[in-house]
Amino acid sequence: MLHVAIAPALPDVLLTPFSVQGRRESKGISVPSHVHDEGMLVLVHEGLVMVQAGTEVWTVMPGSLGWIPPGVRHGARWFGEARGSFLYVRKDVCERLPASCRSWPSSKLIEALMDRFTGAGAQAVSPAYQMQLFDVLLEELRHREHEPMLLPMPADPRLQDLAHSLLDTPEDTAGIDEWAQRLNMSSRTLMRRFRQETGVTLGRWRQQARLLRALELLCRGGSVTEAGLSVGYESTSAFIGSFRAAFGATPTRYLAGRG
Repeated sequence: MLHVAIAPALPDVLLTPFSVQGRRESKGISVPSHVHDEGMLVLVHEGLVMVQAGTEVWTVMPGSLGWIPPGVRHGARWFGEARGSFLYVRKDVCERLPASCRSWPSSKLIEALMDRFTGAGAQAVSPAYQMQLFDVLLEELRHREHEPMLLPMPADPRLQDLAHSLLDTPEDTAGIDEWAQRLNMSSRTLMRRFRQETGVTLGRWRQQARLLRALELLCRGGSVTEAGLSVGYESTSAFIGSFRAAFGATPTRYLAGRG
C-alpha cells in the first residue's frame, strides 16, 4: 500500500511540500508517466527510485536529492521500501536550477533544509525566510557534484517486466534459458533484443542492477556482507571486487566519499 500525502501546488507559493511512504510491492511501486508545471525536488530516504524522462533513465539512491524541471514528462518506479520528501518548486524560480534532470548526494545541511521545508513546522516559516533558506539550498547544491547512475531500460514490455523483476528480486539465480522460457522466446532472441534495446548484454545489465540494489542497502545502513549476499553474490570478496570495478572504489570508501 502506497501512502501519498500531497497538497496541490499553488502559483503564489514558492515551495509546496508532500511526502511518499509505502511498503515493498511486487515489481516496485509504479508512478505513471506525467508532467507538471512546477519543478520538483525529491529527497529519497529509503528505496531505489528509477526515473524515466524520455529516453533517459537514471536512479536516485537513498540519501540523494533528485531534481525534475518543470514541463518534463516523466515516470518512476520505486524498489524496496519507499519513503521520500518532495517539494514542488514554483516555475519562475526554476531557472536557478538545472534545465535537465539531476541528482546529487545529500548532506546534513540539505537534509536539515528539506526537513525545514517539509516538516511539521513548515507552515510557520514566513515567505521571506523560506526564500532565504531556499537560497542556502541552491548554494549547497552548487558545491555538490551531479551523480548520474544510469541503468538503460528496454522499451519492449516483456523485457521491461524482466528488468523490473531482476531489480525487485536481485538474488534470483535463474539463467538466460529460464528467463527466455518465462518470456516465451528463444535464448538467442532474448539476448539479441535486450542488447539492441539497452546497449548492454543482459548479464552486464543484471550485474549493474544487483550493484544498485546492494548500494541501496548500504545507504540505509546495511553491512557490506549483508548487501552482497542479499543480492545474490556468493561471497563478500566477490561483491567487493564487482563493486570496485563498477564504481572505482570499495563500498566503504564509496559511501565515505558521498558524505
